Amino acid sequence: MKIMKILAGVIVLLSATAASAETFVDDAGRTVELQLPIKRAVIFNRYAVEFARAIGAIDQVVGVDASTMRDKAYWPQFNDSDIVGQGQSDPNYEAIVALDPDVVIMPRNGVYEEAARQLAPFGIPVMVVTAWDTLEHVDNVTTFGKLFGKEQRAADLVAYYTGYMDLLHKRLEGVEPKRVYFEEVRNYVTVTPGSGWHDMIEAGGGVNIFGDIDISKEPSSRGNENSFTIDPEEIIARKPDVVIKLQPGAYQTIPVEKFETAWDGLVERQDIQGTPAYRNSQLHLINYYLAGGSSKITGALQIAKWLYPARFEDIDPEAAMKQWIEDFQGLPFQAGMTYQQPTP
Repeated sequence: MKIMKILAGVIVLLSATAASAETFVDDAGRTVELQLPIKRAVIFNRYAVEFARAIGAIDQVVGVDASTMRDKAYWPQFNDSDIVGQGQSDPNYEAIVALDPDVVIMPRNGVYEEAARQLAPFGIPVMVVTAWDTLEHVDNVTTFGKLFGKEQRAADLVAYYTGYMDLLHKRLEGVEPKRVYFEEVRNYVTVTPGSGWHDMIEAGGGVNIFGDIDISKEPSSRGNENSFTIDPEEIIARKPDVVIKLQPGAYQTIPVEKFETAWDGLVERQDIQGTPAYRNSQLHLINYYLAGGSSKITGALQIAKWLYPARFEDIDPEAAMKQWIEDFQGLPFQAGMTYQQPTP
C-alpha cells in the first residue's frame, strides 16, 4: 500500500512537471519549449527588461547586458556583477552559463542564432522577443505574462498601451500626414522601415521622409534600419514639415544647458535651415526615454501632439510617461523631456 502511494505521488509530480511545459513560436519564427513559470531569465535589450519590471517579474531576471545598465540610476535592481555581455550583439556566454538561466531572451536584431548554438550544449534555450517593436507590443507583453506567471499585470500593461493607441487612431482619422525627418543622436543618421522608430512616426500620424528606403538594397556601409546614414542634401530635397532629433538616453532630466547646446547645433546646420520645418519653427528635441516609453507609445503621443496640436490639445505625453515610469517601472518621474523653439 505504501509503495502504491509513493508511485501515485511520483505520477502526480511528473504530471505537474509536464503540464508546466509550453511551446512558443518566437519573433524569429523559431519553436521554443520552456518550463513555466520562468524563475531565472537573462535578458538582452533595455526594452525587454522594462517589460519584465513592468509586469512585476524583475526579481526573476538574473542577468542583463551592459547596454541596458548604461543608465544605472534607472536600474537599482542590478549591479555590475549581473552583466552578461556588452549588448545583444556581444554576449558573454561564460557569464550566462554561470548564472544557469531557464531562458535567454534576445531581440531579433541580436545574435540569437549564435547564442542558441553556444548555449545548446548547456541546455539553455534562447527565445527571441523584440520588445522595441512598436507594433508587437500586445503579443510581446502577453508572452512575458505567460513566461513569468504574471498574466494579470501583463494585461494591465496591454490596456495602458492599447488605450493610447486607440486614442491615436481615433484622433488621427482623416488627417493629412505631415512629413517628418527623425534623426538619431548622431547627425545625419535616421531610421527606415523595419525600425520601431519608423513605426512610432507613423503611429503618431507622420510620414517618415526616408520611408521609401529598402534597407536590403542599400550598401551595408550606410548602416541598418535603426541607424541609416544619409547625406545632408537628402534632408533638404525631401522637405520635412517637422524635424525631431533624439537626445542621449537619460532617465534623469537632461539639463537645459545640454538641450540648448544640442539645439544650437541643430539650427546652425544649413541642411536644417533649408527645410520647411525650420522656416515654420517645427524643430523639436526629445529625450530617448520619452521617445521609447512602453514600445514607443509615449513617443508616438508626443509626435502626434507636435504634428496636430489642435487635435491633441488636452493630451500631455509626459503624463503618459509619468504613468509608465511610476506605475510600471516603480521609479519617481522627472519632467522636462523635450525642448522646442525658444519663445522670442
